[in-house]
Amino acid sequence: MFIARLLPYLLLFVFSTVLGVPTWDGWNRQQSISSLVPGSSFIEALGPARDTQMYKGHLSTAMPGTPGNLTLIQNTQPPMYFINQNWLWQINNETSIFRVNVVNTTGVAEMPLQLKLGTKAEGIKTGSWRWRGTMLYYDQPSGDSQGLFYSCPAGDNTGIFMFLKNAAPPAGCSVLTLHTFTRRNGWR
Repeated sequence: MFIARLLPYLLLFVFSTVLGVPTWDGWNRQQSISSLVPGSSFIEALGPARDTQMYKGHLSTAMPGTPGNLTLIQNTQPPMYFINQNWLWQINNETSIFRVNVVNTTGVAEMPLQLKLGTKAEGIKTGSWRWRGTMLYYDQPSGDSQGLFYSCPAGDNTGIFMFLKNAAPPAGCSVLTLHTFTRRNGWR
């Protein structure tokens, strides 16, 4: 009998406690992650004008959150990137990051190098990534990207490629540059 009278008060206490616990449902996941990694930001591609407007897209894989060929997507929540020890990394979630690998797709050292996202180091390991102002560069002892990248057909999607020497873009490829306009903390 005593428990039956106490039960409504006990339930009211439990429900009010649950309602009083703060939640972060509206919190931007990328904001919370980027605060843990100084200098992290999304990477935006700028390309030639189409219909009097610059082409824009974000660097990501076709299926965000999975390793694979990097491409350009329109995304309201683009992935965050940062440079650490001259390597470019993508923040996947609170517990994992992916490495941006430069892979020689033809077997010839200077011709085209493709950007791929992976869970481990693959491809060419002698290069380094850096920011110059807002623009992303890739350097190697044999040359550098000069800040130019190419969006080219690659299988079912497009891929992001670069050359380390001056070369005309391959047929069907668009020239673009990669930028960050929102880097937080730790400008490099």
